[in-house]
Amino acid sequence: MATILSQYSTTGFYKAPVSKGLMGCMFLTCTALNVPLLAHLRKYLICKLPDVFLKGEIWRIASAKISFVDTKDLVCGSLLIYYFRVFERRYGSHKFASFLVASQVITTVLEVLTILVLQWFAVDLHSGGFLPPGPYGVIFPLFVNYLFDIPRVAQTSVLGIPITGKTLTYLLGLQVCSTSAATAISAFAGIVAGIFYRYNILYVQQVPWVPGWLARGARATLARLLASPPPPEGPAGATLELQRQEQIEMWEQEMMMNRAREMRNRPGVGVVTAR
Repeated sequence: MATILSQYSTTGFYKAPVSKGLMGCMFLTCTALNVPLLAHLRKYLICKLPDVFLKGEIWRIASAKISFVDTKDLVCGSLLIYYFRVFERRYGSHKFASFLVASQVITTVLEVLTILVLQWFAVDLHSGGFLPPGPYGVIFPLFVNYLFDIPRVAQTSVLGIPITGKTLTYLLGLQVCSTSAATAISAFAGIVAGIFYRYNILYVQQVPWVPGWLARGARATLARLLASPPPPEGPAGATLELQRQEQIEMWEQEMMMNRAREMRNRPGVGVVTAR
């Protein structure tokens, strides 16, 4: 189990308070909904389209995304958040939180539009127009950055198929989105949202999804509660995990140098033409 959780890192949630808080909220909300005393709160996760627009209950679109209901989705989703915490360290907590909020909003909009379009064509993949409960919009958009930014570390092969350190992550994502056709559509909408943000389509990166004053307030209060201590110092390369982490960091540095070299080699960039 420790090997599964590590994902080539022994630093836990160090410098990743947003990921830590998100993972904790996912566990608390799902656990609360499965307690008999609080089971009546599940009704607030029900969002049926287009009834919510006709009844003026648009808030249900947001409440349906607060928590997973299935324990299987909770476990797999929490592991994915733990694996993706590397992006918070890379971007910073403020930018990472903005990415999560933007991705969730875009994913939810795409989900709602998809359901309404399918209903228009009399295609029922959502059991009568019900929006799948769960924060798919904060998990699956991160797969886009995971695919392009995290290098593959070959470990073994099965029947000629290479098994890398990223294989388990993809299998967990497949497990979450394979519950039903509706969850698969939610996952696909999340991936599209990740593409929107990564390539700044419709200038979504320019929108202040998390205002600066809110980020400063959270940093002064919640960040202290969610802060994790730095990892214990040890001899470099003493374990296989550390060796893999060092290898990934070397590859990341090499990728950054290659990108900088490509920018310099572009026509008109850093080139002095003779007259």
